[in-house]
Amino acid sequence: MDMKEIKETSQFLVTEYQDSLKNGFIETPSQFMMRMNVESKVEEYVRPLLSQVEQEFKNRVK
Repeated sequence: MDMKEIKETSQFLVTEYQDSLKNGFIETPSQFMMRMNVESKVEEYVRPLLSQVEQEFKNRVK
């Protein structure tokens, strides 16, 4: 898997995670990545992005 594929997969996962949170399915980035069966190469790249999405969601909900 090259960097282009990792970025594309990460963008898909970020969108899915955002939709999941908006639809009331609250889970941590770790839980989401386990559920989506994320490869370790992608996980390293996407984890900070998912954490940012989670933080933004929490700030919006307040």
